[in-house]
Amino acid sequence: MRLLSYGSAAGLTALVVYLLIVGGSILLPFVVAVFVWYLINALATVSRRLRFRGSVMPVSLRLGMATVVLAMLSWLMFTLIVTNVGQVIAKAPVYEQNLRATAHTVAGHLGVEHELPPLEELYAGRLTVLLRSLARSLTSLMGSIGTVAIYVVFMLLEQHSFRRKVSALCHDPLRETRVQHVLDRIGGNIQSYVWLKTIMSLIAAGASYVVMKLVGVDLAEFWAVLIFGLNFIPYIGSWLGVMFPSALALVQFDSLQPFLWTVGLLSIVQFTTGSIVEPKLMGKGLNLSPVVMLLSLSIWGSIWGPVGMLLAVPMMVVLMIVFSQFHATRHIAILMSADGNVASDGSHTPGPTAQPAQSTGSS
Repeated sequence: MRLLSYGSAAGLTALVVYLLIVGGSILLPFVVAVFVWYLINALATVSRRLRFRGSVMPVSLRLGMATVVLAMLSWLMFTLIVTNVGQVIAKAPVYEQNLRATAHTVAGHLGVEHELPPLEELYAGRLTVLLRSLARSLTSLMGSIGTVAIYVVFMLLEQHSFRRKVSALCHDPLRETRVQHVLDRIGGNIQSYVWLKTIMSLIAAGASYVVMKLVGVDLAEFWAVLIFGLNFIPYIGSWLGVMFPSALALVQFDSLQPFLWTVGLLSIVQFTTGSIVEPKLMGKGLNLSPVVMLLSLSIWGSIWGPVGMLLAVPMMVVLMIVFSQFHATRHIAILMSADGNVASDGSHTPGPTAQPAQSTGSS
């Protein structure tokens, strides 16, 4: 009987993964919209401290202000990315020429100049093609913003009735309280994670911007924005934030010294913020096992690409809290945790204290 239940669970898991892959074009905008909805409610929660004529602003006004702020920031980032990608494509031939010059220098030091002509023929024009492909990918990604925006608008319109729906579904007051507690716990944990990562990403992006300006790397503003976003991907993102600007420094200059300065200083920034400062602020944080985090990055990245990697940690937090609520799946939550200490309400999440996100429409 137990073997049959395990087989059923494995079959159900395989079916869910298949549906996630096949229905990615439909499900991914919705999942991103849920994440944006949480961010808007988190901003609205923080803005409760603001006073208008001595009183707290209404929930609807705070939600509207948070939506406008997030929309403006998204538009600025979109404009910056599109503008800078265009500049990179325009400079691609110069970068290719510098790359060949650097390759000649390195080959001269290694004594393998005769190996270089085939190498040049192999990579001639490849950089321009790669950058144009990147631009097309960004355009395709931005095309789904409209769908995400529609989902977010309807979620904001319906969230005031969410508590009534939970009450109607549960019938039992004790069960309703438990469900609401789990939802608040999920919102609070995700909000704590997002705020901490946002602060640390801003610090890393700001310090990296200063480094790139000092070295003279092109498009420092664009790379700073990219580093800010990549820092939300655990472990992998911070080092990608070092590799990408360093690769540009390699092709931008005709010597290796700027490249070495860029790699060294950006590595110091990322190591300091990610390995020293952030662990002290977060403590045990979300109590997720590092192995589980890496595995989730691989799985969600394979299913939904870079966006899946950005959403991997919040989704694993939700799964661990939900699994901890049921006896049949509690052992999975224990395996997912960092220390095996998972309360039945999923409440073992030491770290920065944050108020639960207003995911249910309450003020």
